[in-house]
Amino acid sequence: MEFTWKKDLLLRSDLACRLYSAVEKLPLIDYHNHLSLADIGENRRYTDVFDLWVAPDPYKHRAMRMCGIPEEKITGAATKAEKFAFWCATLPKLLGNPLYIWSRMELELVFGITEMPCAENAADLYQRCNKILKEKEITPAWFMDRFGVEKACPCVSVLDEVSALQNNPVFSPSLRGDDMLRPNASWLEKLGALTQMKITDLASFKGAVEKRIDAVIGAGCRFADLAIDNGFVFYPDDGENESRFRKALEGTLSAEEGEKLFSYLLVLLCGVFARCDLVLQLHMGAQRFTSTRLRGLAGAAGGFAAMGNSVSISSLCALLDTVEAGEAGLPKIVLFSLNPADDAMIATLSGSYSKDGVSGLITQGPAWWWCDHKKGMISMIENTASFGTLWNFVGMTTDSRSFLSFVRHDYFRRVLCQQLAEMVQREDLICTEEELVALAKKLCYENAKSNWR
Repeated sequence: MEFTWKKDLLLRSDLACRLYSAVEKLPLIDYHNHLSLADIGENRRYTDVFDLWVAPDPYKHRAMRMCGIPEEKITGAATKAEKFAFWCATLPKLLGNPLYIWSRMELELVFGITEMPCAENAADLYQRCNKILKEKEITPAWFMDRFGVEKACPCVSVLDEVSALQNNPVFSPSLRGDDMLRPNASWLEKLGALTQMKITDLASFKGAVEKRIDAVIGAGCRFADLAIDNGFVFYPDDGENESRFRKALEGTLSAEEGEKLFSYLLVLLCGVFARCDLVLQLHMGAQRFTSTRLRGLAGAAGGFAAMGNSVSISSLCALLDTVEAGEAGLPKIVLFSLNPADDAMIATLSGSYSKDGVSGLITQGPAWWWCDHKKGMISMIENTASFGTLWNFVGMTTDSRSFLSFVRHDYFRRVLCQQLAEMVQREDLICTEEELVALAKKLCYENAKSNWR
């Protein structure tokens, strides 16, 4: 079956098509992803389609598992050609899943291949794709040009070397702060060595962290992110966290004490981000521990995490209220909810906190992870419009490890334009077409762009 990436794909009205024409060619700003720093640093030339299309994408690995493919043929010892063939055999079974359309868009846009991958043509596709990779110099820089990427922000930790991103016109780091929230003796030793500081207490820890954050900002960082996973409970500071930090240094911190220290460090980092004028992305609700067997086989980010329960609104508000009371107040915060049941709740928080002169201090983020598809995007758009302010929405980001996943920006733009057109038809939006185009441009590009001022 041939696949043609039609001009009107996902667009079902003349108004939707006109809106899409107005935003189609806007540059992409992808402010949160997990692209390989090593690949970016060396501008790696890809020579095998498996390394490019399948290996870095745990969404695809998850789908293969759901279709019964043995782990050996996904992340194990099978050859690249064998793993590629098993992915091709899986793809026809994914009708209705966003991976189906994304994967076919990826294959057509990068390789010009329109036929349906399957078990029967996998060997031929593998050879054809690798022939194209041999003839073309396909690198991270090539992808930025091909997709019109103005900024791409791979996640880094404070321990990462960021010199490869220094003065880079396209790639800027996005600071991933989770390791700072759960410090242990080994990690603190590395931080001390990197900063040439002796870390003995919370004050010296804060000084070392700020030194490294300054280095990441020096490489162009404008966004940071922290995760509060399923079951998050906020604990107010009880004056015992200095003692808990010493126990972390000694390796004697209990699980309960660790959660209380986590809350304290969460507030501390939010304050640092506010002083540094970084936009904080708060990712909420992932259940990261599911199959111990798969974690052992495929690693912590192997594609088997799950959606958690609804976020505790009382804990989230206690966190935001505590940070707001601090000297620097709240940083700009983008709230990513993994459980779609939280969409309306999260959107209402945009009106619960404010800072003079700051538009969109708290906003709902794009549909994230398991919600990153048409249904999830529509829910995000409708809830943000109804309970918050669409005007402040910061825009789409891929949150992906694959350079091919930039096609998801085009997918989002098509869904957005169709949804805005439907809202006009229902009279949920009453405006001129000129005003609608202006809104679409803000949501696709301008709001994200405004963070590099």
